[in-house]
Amino acid sequence: MVNKYENTSYLFDRSCVEIDLSALKNNIREIRRVTDPKADIMAVVKADAYGHGAYECARTLVENGANGLCIATIDEAIHLRQRGITVRLLILGGVDVSRYADVIRYRVDMAVYDTETAKFLSDEAVKLGGSCDIHIKLDTGMGRIGFPADGSATDEIAEVCKLPGLKPYGVFSHFAVADTDDDEYTYAQFNRFMKQIEDLKAKGITFEKRHICNSAGILRFPEMHLDMVRAGLILYGLTPPGCPEGPNRINLVPVMNWLAKVIHVKEVDEGTSVSYGRHFIAKRKTKVLTVSVGYADGLSRRFSNGFELLVNGERLPIIGNVCMDMCMLDATDMKQEVKKGDTVVIFGKERLADELADYLGTINYEITCDVGKRVQRIFVD
Repeated sequence: MVNKYENTSYLFDRSCVEIDLSALKNNIREIRRVTDPKADIMAVVKADAYGHGAYECARTLVENGANGLCIATIDEAIHLRQRGITVRLLILGGVDVSRYADVIRYRVDMAVYDTETAKFLSDEAVKLGGSCDIHIKLDTGMGRIGFPADGSATDEIAEVCKLPGLKPYGVFSHFAVADTDDDEYTYAQFNRFMKQIEDLKAKGITFEKRHICNSAGILRFPEMHLDMVRAGLILYGLTPPGCPEGPNRINLVPVMNWLAKVIHVKEVDEGTSVSYGRHFIAKRKTKVLTVSVGYADGLSRRFSNGFELLVNGERLPIIGNVCMDMCMLDATDMKQEVKKGDTVVIFGKERLADELADYLGTINYEITCDVGKRVQRIFVD
């Protein structure tokens, strides 16, 4: 069998994630196709673009239709600004007051979810002679951060929006269960959101952008796209686990392929133990492949003794404990010849990250985010 990763294998020494920018382009174009034409698309590139590489993904997304980018920290925003990204950036969560000056200097939009945050940000903007576009965050049922969207904070929000140095550009909330079949709760959140916006409008407070849809909302609730949507996981070719199909069918292509290499091939006799703790004892003469990836790279130790990796298209089980830098596979029953330097696939287009997530009882978001920083990123198009 021809090694389909032969060209890539020369570019990394032990482990890499191959980031397919053509897949990323496809995904943002598909999202644009199914999103209300009047709605901007904010591409979520927080957490290093879910492990895919923030700058490279941000540049590609902006060039292919994203109107702005969402991040989680001011340092993520500075990283993009210093590399020439000029579109609107929105920090979705909290920023320590010590960093408010950076928010203003680097022209970053900020979520405001309580009066204290607003007042400190206003003071900093006035002191610097600048201003900050803010997005009022409403808690419609997520229970995380936000002004309560029950009418009790309407006067408070109105006062916040009048503070000097602050420009109320957006208002937003976040769905809790849009990726499940609990549509009643999602509609209740949306109705609270719209009612709170109407209450603010009655007090003369309006916003250019209203946004509540995440990836699941984009796919399942087109009537809720409003003025802006926030595309996250679907950008990277994956869907929220268990998400029911919606009216918007979309052709997604996984962006990340995680690869490693066979670094040693040997046979061991019956009774030989493999790896720490001697949790695997060979019951027959066994061909063992040592692979250049371990838990320091993001391959969880919970994959020990059973989870399968792909070598030349065949699934081979991990034997013994996953080590910090290596793991071992049982290739005894492998139909094809295997040699040192052959490519090992952890996940990607051949096997989705969802399979690893299911094995660990977690979600695909965590799998891509956990790929370690020492794993080389190779960008292909």
